[in-house]
Amino acid sequence: MPHVNIDNIYSQILLLSDADKERLYQRMQKELRENSNIVAYTTAGQPLTEKQYIAKIEKAIEQAERGELITDEELQKRLRCGK
Repeated sequence: MPHVNIDNIYSQILLLSDADKERLYQRMQKELRENSNIVAYTTAGQPLTEKQYIAKIEKAIEQAERGELITDEELQKRLRCGK
C-alpha cells in the first residue's frame, strides 16, 4: 500500500464543493457504520463486522446447498478415525 500523505488528502478535500464534501462525509459514515460494528468472532478470535458475518453465513448456506458440508456426526466419526 502506498504511503498516504494526510496533508495532501486534507488539501484535496478542501478543494471539494460543499455538496461533494457532504457526499464524501455520508459515504465515510456509511462505511464506518457497516465496517466497525463487530457482531461476532471467528473460532480463531478474529472480529467480524455485520457485513463479514452475513457473507460467511451466505457462503456456508451455498456450500450446504452444494452438499459440501458434513454433519456434526460425520465430523466426530472422522476425528475418531483420524481422517
